[in-house]
Amino acid sequence: MLNDFLVPTSRNKSKPYLLRKIAIIAYTIMLLVVNYFGGIFGIDQAYASSITPANIISLTNQERRVAGLPELTNNAKLSTAALAKANDMFAKDYWDHFGPNGETPWQFIRAAGYNYVYAGENLGKGFRTSEGLVEAWMVSPTHRDNMLSPHYKDIGVAVVEGTLLGKQTILVVQMFGNLTSSVQGVTSVPTTTPKVVTGSQKVITPTEQGEIRSIRITSPEMGAMVTDPAVQIKGETTNTEGQYSVAIVESSQLIGTTVSESDTWEFSKESDWSEGEHKITANIQGTNVKSPETTFTIDSKPPIVLKESVNVKDSSEDFTLSFEIDGEWNHTDVVIGSEILPVAKSPENATVRIGIPKTMDTKKVEIVVSDSLGNSSTLDVSEYFKEKEEENIKIIPTLGLSVKDGINIGIVLFVFLLVCAQVIWYAKRGRIKDSVGELFTIGVWWLVIAVAMFNGFSGVIT
Repeated sequence: MLNDFLVPTSRNKSKPYLLRKIAIIAYTIMLLVVNYFGGIFGIDQAYASSITPANIISLTNQERRVAGLPELTNNAKLSTAALAKANDMFAKDYWDHFGPNGETPWQFIRAAGYNYVYAGENLGKGFRTSEGLVEAWMVSPTHRDNMLSPHYKDIGVAVVEGTLLGKQTILVVQMFGNLTSSVQGVTSVPTTTPKVVTGSQKVITPTEQGEIRSIRITSPEMGAMVTDPAVQIKGETTNTEGQYSVAIVESSQLIGTTVSESDTWEFSKESDWSEGEHKITANIQGTNVKSPETTFTIDSKPPIVLKESVNVKDSSEDFTLSFEIDGEWNHTDVVIGSEILPVAKSPENATVRIGIPKTMDTKKVEIVVSDSLGNSSTLDVSEYFKEKEEENIKIIPTLGLSVKDGINIGIVLFVFLLVCAQVIWYAKRGRIKDSVGELFTIGVWWLVIAVAMFNGFSGVIT
């Protein structure tokens, strides 16, 4: 009987089949399969491989294939350079892209006889599997950019075990290069100056964690269009102890410094930022640790709709909305409730016109206009339209759950309902005391699984 599986009965000896030990074990195995292996759903790889150059190159090329990029060729000279760099870090006991005496990754590549046009380097330390390391690099934007860069054709990897900074560890050096200026998807590439890309961000993976020394700018993001000239620069560091200073540099000019005692820092220049494009870097003073260059644009003067030019004509079938825009504009939409009507581009300073069907609810009508940099302004023109009877529109949000998350929630919720049903059954019959131990055990198991689910069944994430 179905009840025997769900609630206590005399036939199942007051122990629902779906809450017995074998069922709990089955739930646990299912959750482990879904979250760690995903074999029956094709979510994740079933087995992890050891850290070897071949495995790392294979996984890197796998990520490139997914991204639609050509595979990298294993290059002996780059492998030699990577090995030399790893050995140098062990010999001089440092953990950085740059050595204590000014050593750079590029000198090792040149020394190996690889005369690059483009070159890059990723570092990893303290990882147990190739998958864990590659996942870590893919989570980090700078390291991911190296792995998925169309500038590279060759790759070399070194995996060396030794004692670094007083700890036994496995050190991985991944180097990329291109001997020519030929780049897939890039139409124009200068060839006079070598292009160098350095991965430099701490990363944490869902399955394991390693260490990558770095400093990076977290805000504003690369390519951001900023309409407020009072830009606050924010960033993160890794492997810093005590108080340290961060310098902000633009076009080789120091624009300010800030001091921090944590892994985050902030720099405020108030509103003293000029309009236009800015390219800044951050570095930990007293070291060679620098962030990738961040480019952002300040333009606080968006185009605006001239209110005095707004006009609405009422015809039998629709409204005709017309208006003029002050300033150069790139895109304009008329937002009517939850509907968006794009406006066709017109010659500069010409009157803009758009037809609006009377079937649409014009109780709330706004014009949104923006320039090529993303600066925008909004004008509410609802007053120019005749009022219509309000239509109630119910918006139902979607959860947007993945298959994995759906299975996790489904199992946890199902077991919770079973436990609730069992508690109610025992309570009605006055048998709670007789089953406290069993209910407590199941409850603790459920709580552990629920906490694990909401934490992503992962390790420490910072």
